[in-house]
Amino acid sequence: MRNSPGGGEAMLLEISALLIAVAFVILTFYLIRTLQAVKNSLDEVTNTLVQMKIEVREIGDEVKEVVENANEMAVDLRTKLTMLDHLFRSANDVGQVVHELTSSLKESATSLIASMTSFKNSKKTAQPTGKWHSLLEGVIAAADLWQKVKSSRSNAPGTR
Repeated sequence: MRNSPGGGEAMLLEISALLIAVAFVILTFYLIRTLQAVKNSLDEVTNTLVQMKIEVREIGDEVKEVVENANEMAVDLRTKLTMLDHLFRSANDVGQVVHELTSSLKESATSLIASMTSFKNSKKTAQPTGKWHSLLEGVIAAADLWQKVKSSRSNAPGTR
């Protein structure tokens, strides 16, 4: 039952065109929504990058300050260490002088004791009289006592 030749085909063509148009509209709608979501994501990324750029500048400034402070501290520390080095050298020099003085005093005391001992042995032949004799005997007694104290210290355990 055909009314007109080609009339059914035209309608079929119109329905197909209508379906294609509806499908295109639906596809375009979803494509627009997808593109809007991509745009929103790109806007967020852009905002994040701007914030990061600002924060990186701030951190860079802080890092510069920290490096400058570290350099100042290093210079200050180097200066103080140099001063301490001079102080320790001076203390070493003082220690050496004290050691030499102590050695010199030990030698003088030893020679004094030796001369007193020889004087003590020689006093048997010639005996001085009076105040000088008493003074000399007191010095000899003090030297003997010093010698005993010194020998007892060197023999005591735990001493050098």
